[in-house]
Amino acid sequence: MNDSREVDRKALESAFAEFTRTAAVMEEAYRALQERVEQLDRELEEKNRQLAFTSDYLNYILESMSDGVIAVDTHERITRFNRAACDVLGYDANEVVGRGFHEVFGREFAAPPGGRHPMELRTKDGRTFPVSERDAPMADRNHARIGTVKVFEDLTEVEALRQRVRQKDRLAALGEMAATVAHEIRNPLGGLKGYAALLSRDVEAEDPRARLVAKIMEGANQLEMVVSDLLEYTRPVQLNLEPVNCAETVDTVLRYLEKIPEGVRMRNVVEKEHFVLADRLKLRQVLLNLVQNAVQSIEGHGEVSITCAGEAGSLVVTVSDTGRGIAPALIEKVFSPFYTTREKGTGLGLAVAAKIIEAHGGSLWAESIEGEGARFHVRLARVGRP
Repeated sequence: MNDSREVDRKALESAFAEFTRTAAVMEEAYRALQERVEQLDRELEEKNRQLAFTSDYLNYILESMSDGVIAVDTHERITRFNRAACDVLGYDANEVVGRGFHEVFGREFAAPPGGRHPMELRTKDGRTFPVSERDAPMADRNHARIGTVKVFEDLTEVEALRQRVRQKDRLAALGEMAATVAHEIRNPLGGLKGYAALLSRDVEAEDPRARLVAKIMEGANQLEMVVSDLLEYTRPVQLNLEPVNCAETVDTVLRYLEKIPEGVRMRNVVEKEHFVLADRLKLRQVLLNLVQNAVQSIEGHGEVSITCAGEAGSLVVTVSDTGRGIAPALIEKVFSPFYTTREKGTGLGLAVAAKIIEAHGGSLWAESIEGEGARFHVRLARVGRP
């Protein structure tokens, strides 16, 4: 009996020892598995961090692009709309994502295959403008088609530049013709004025014919003014650049005004410290023309003000009036030669002014609301006090 118990005891001890060894092995395996899981968690966290960084980095690239990007799925529903597209088209991304491309823009998505193509897109406010666009298919890692991406460039400035180049070519041809015509007119015009002057000496002041002679002289003088303006417009602009005080130039211009209507108030609010790099006499000529036009646009009571504001490396002198304004359809024509709304105007004053400012490397442009006045802006390079 004792032997049987001894055998059972030894068997139990052996089983317990085997259990202990097995438990130790399992504990070690569990510890190794736990360490492996922790390592995989760290690797997964690092992969997720890298994936998030890559996703953010690609998103930063997309949002920093100067070209607009619009992505659609296979049903042409918009899935991505970058910042440049928002800026150009006037939409927020959340206004268009999820909507059909045709619903938003009123046209099919696809552009002609191969390269960039001139197309049009419609803005949020309904305007259309020219773009150059290119489409590319999008596929997943299994090469299955998931949509299309469109990259487009706003061609508004390019088209405006092309228009300006074409206009410059037309104006150059017109200038050559005008110079020829002016020279052909000047000689007989001088004879006409001379004969009219002789005739006026032989006619008594109370003679009814004296009025006719005066009309001839007036017409000849008007024609001579047109010829002089023509020659000035066609002649290359020669500049003597120096630092010019804007406030002093405006003061001089206001003193040069021959006649200011009684109901018109003049305001010079240009600060004394503003200097631009310009030809003093040419700038005075430009501002005098702008101020005279502003005064003549006012019927009855009104105000003409001259202000100056600084920009990056430049100054903008603005001549504002409360006159009748300019119709939107005519705002671009005011700088064209021979365009005028005044009965006795030559239509060359603003054309000459624009040519002078362009020769300075600056710009001259107009803004107006019909019936509420106009603003003419002159931008020139800013310099410090000499």
